[in-house]
Amino acid sequence: MKERLLFSTTALFLVCYGCTDQESGGLSGVTASAGTAVVLTARLDSLVSNPQDPEALTSMTRIYTHLSAVANAGQDGAGVFTDFLTQKAPLEECVTRDGLLIAYDNCTVSSGTIDGTLSSSDDEIDFDLFIRAEGTGGVGSLEVHMHGKITLTETSLGGSLIYDTIIEGVDQYPDGLSFTIYADYVGIALDDDQCPLSGSLLVDQEFLEASTGVVEATFGPSCGDVGLSE
Repeated sequence: MKERLLFSTTALFLVCYGCTDQESGGLSGVTASAGTAVVLTARLDSLVSNPQDPEALTSMTRIYTHLSAVANAGQDGAGVFTDFLTQKAPLEECVTRDGLLIAYDNCTVSSGTIDGTLSSSDDEIDFDLFIRAEGTGGVGSLEVHMHGKITLTETSLGGSLIYDTIIEGVDQYPDGLSFTIYADYVGIALDDDQCPLSGSLLVDQEFLEASTGVVEATFGPSCGDVGLSE
C-alpha cells in the first residue's frame, strides 16, 4: 500500500500518490487518458518544425499526466504533475538548430527551465530533455528527464518514452523522492486527427523501487474505443 502524499505549488505542479478521487474520473477517465496521451505524443512532431511551439512544449508534461493515470489504473493512486511548461518568454535566444538537432539551453518557462536536445531523422524523433521547476511550501524542486524515441508518420505511431522524475524538498523524504514512467507505443494506427484506431499503449510506473505493474490500453477499431488490461 503506497503512503498517501499530497502536496502542491502555486501554478506549478501537483503530485499525488494513494489518492482515490482523481480528476480522471475512474476507469472511464483512464481510458480517455490513454487516447489523449497518444494524440499528444503524435503532436510532438510540431516541435521539429517549430521548437518554440508553446502547445507542443506544454504537451510534454500533459503526456506524463495522462500516462500516470493509465499506469495507476486500479491502483487507487497516481503520480502526476500539471502543465507548468507554459512559455513565458520568447525562446529565440535559447533555442538553436544544427541540421537535424535542436538544442534548448536554459530556456525559461513558467517558474522553471528546459534544457537538452531533440533530433529528427526521417520519421524518427529522439528526445533527451530536462525540465526543471522550483516549488514552494513543502516542495523544493522538480526535475523531469524526458527521453526516448518515437517513430511517427501521418498514419502511425511507435516507439517509447521515459519520464524520470526527482522531487526534492519533501518533508517525508529528506533524501528526495523519485519515480519513473515507461510508455511503449506499439503498432498504433492514427486517423486524420491523430486519434488511435489500432495498436496498444503499454505503461508502467516505478515508485519507491517497485513497479505498479504494466497496464495495457488497446485501441480501435474506431476512434475513442479503448480497452484496458493489467
